[in-house]
Amino acid sequence: MIVLGCIALIAGCGSMGLWLAQRIRRRPEELRGCLVALTLLDTEIVWGSTPLPEAFCVLKERTDVPWQGFFSELQKRLERGEPAGEAWNNEISLQSSRFCLKQEDWRVIRDIGKGLGRSDGQEQHKQLELVLRQLTMLKDQVGIWSEKQAKMWSYLGFLCGIAGVLILI
Repeated sequence: MIVLGCIALIAGCGSMGLWLAQRIRRRPEELRGCLVALTLLDTEIVWGSTPLPEAFCVLKERTDVPWQGFFSELQKRLERGEPAGEAWNNEISLQSSRFCLKQEDWRVIRDIGKGLGRSDGQEQHKQLELVLRQLTMLKDQVGIWSEKQAKMWSYLGFLCGIAGVLILI
């Protein structure tokens, strides 16, 4: 019976560590997805002269989960008549818990809402270009950081389980 309890404790702590490691590994993937989506948005605004609700419809079709839901909700908000910047910020507030991104990532992404739909295509292009550069730098830094952190948390989970067993014995 004690052996089963020890195995359960190690497995539970180990699973928690693996779950945290998986969330950390998803962060660079989500940033990459955001970069792709914002590049598509830039193309739709500048080259396609597409209205924002239609541009968000294109984005929801061409992006992966969880960005699909984000752009789908943005499209619905704009079709209801909500201003683009306000819709962008409100949607970030509502959906940020579905992502593995940190607050520093959201701060950069939130900057897009400041000029979205308020100016001509060239100004929006400049704003998107700036955010794309910032996100690219952030993604590069996060890629290295996340791999180290993910390994640490996966090992730490099992080690905490073993430590708990040793303390209880």
